[in-house]
Amino acid sequence: MKQLVFEIVRQKWRLLSTIAVMLLLNVVLSLVISTYQLPSVLSLQTKWSEVRQKAARFGKVDADTLYKQGVADLEKVKAAIPEKREFARILSDLLEAATVSNVEVGAISYTPTQIKEELLLSYQLSISVSGSYAAVKSYLSDLQKSQELIVVDMVTFSNSDIYVENVVMAVRLTVYLRGGA
Repeated sequence: MKQLVFEIVRQKWRLLSTIAVMLLLNVVLSLVISTYQLPSVLSLQTKWSEVRQKAARFGKVDADTLYKQGVADLEKVKAAIPEKREFARILSDLLEAATVSNVEVGAISYTPTQIKEELLLSYQLSISVSGSYAAVKSYLSDLQKSQELIVVDMVTFSNSDIYVENVVMAVRLTVYLRGGA
């Protein structure tokens, strides 16, 4: 039996020495982590928690100031909503973003809806685009970064051929415009 073990060690000494070195390295790294890094991480987590608590306390304001800030923010949003005559430009921007993202635009349809209490007009747009996954994802990102008040309501992806990367994305958007009377 001893002879068999010595023969295995003689033939596989490189493999056994590699295993021994990796085991030793693992033990050393575990000691470094437990001795130096864990206390450092715990200290940093404690500091981060304290900073977050200070920031939360600093951000508290009274109800009157909060209301005034909310009204001012609403006025900024209302001012940023384009007029209804800008719809053609917005639609053109959406098509240009599709070209920049290298996607092919399919069917486009829209339905206007009046929001009387706010004197707004909302357009429900349905757009179908196709292209590579990266291009479709880029186009969706461009839609979400739009400066206009555009809400992405629904997105569906499909791919009819598993061997060809041609993703079809159907997206439903809502575009809000002023002057809907």
